Amino acid sequence: MRIAVRVALWVLLLSGSAGVGAFIAAHSNPLPPQVVGSPSPSVAGPSTGPSPDLPAATTWVGTIRSTSFHRLYVGGTCTTAWATRVRFEVAPRGAVRGRGVAKLTSQGSPCPFPIGQRQIRRFRLGLTGELRAGELALRLIDLGHVPAAGSDDLGGFRATTLSIVMHARVRHDAVEARVSLQAPDQDRGAFGSTNMLRLRCRDC
Repeated sequence: MRIAVRVALWVLLLSGSAGVGAFIAAHSNPLPPQVVGSPSPSVAGPSTGPSPDLPAATTWVGTIRSTSFHRLYVGGTCTTAWATRVRFEVAPRGAVRGRGVAKLTSQGSPCPFPIGQRQIRRFRLGLTGELRAGELALRLIDLGHVPAAGSDDLGGFRATTLSIVMHARVRHDAVEARVSLQAPDQDRGAFGSTNMLRLRCRDC
């Protein structure tokens, strides 16, 4: 009888211990608690702020007045006078690009002797060059002329002003200069011109 009572008591104790363990296991987290901290600061990359803008191109306008000659070794000199209007842009690095028109202003025959060839009266021009260290280098290019057929410049304008680079100093965003040009005409004579440049920057 005593042995049976003891066995019953041990069975009750073991059953109670198992129930307590199951209750604790059911209400506990088997994983370790997570530590919640403040978020790690983000590392900002190097600043790539806006690059400084290049200066804008500047616009130049003006006139070139030219008197030219073709001196012939056999005797006689043909002369012409011209008024040229130009407009060009100077890029931030100094390159020059533009257009112009040259019109004959002298009257009558260019030569003191009879000649069958017609005199060109108008040139359509392109402009190239460079502005650097206060000096303007300007070249005028013949893009077409009137009359177009059977004509030529009987003076020295085409052979000098439209063929040779002109150089002039820039002062206070303007050019006022006299440029003299000469070129040989093989063994027949010589070409020459005097060119008065008056140019200014409109938006400097």
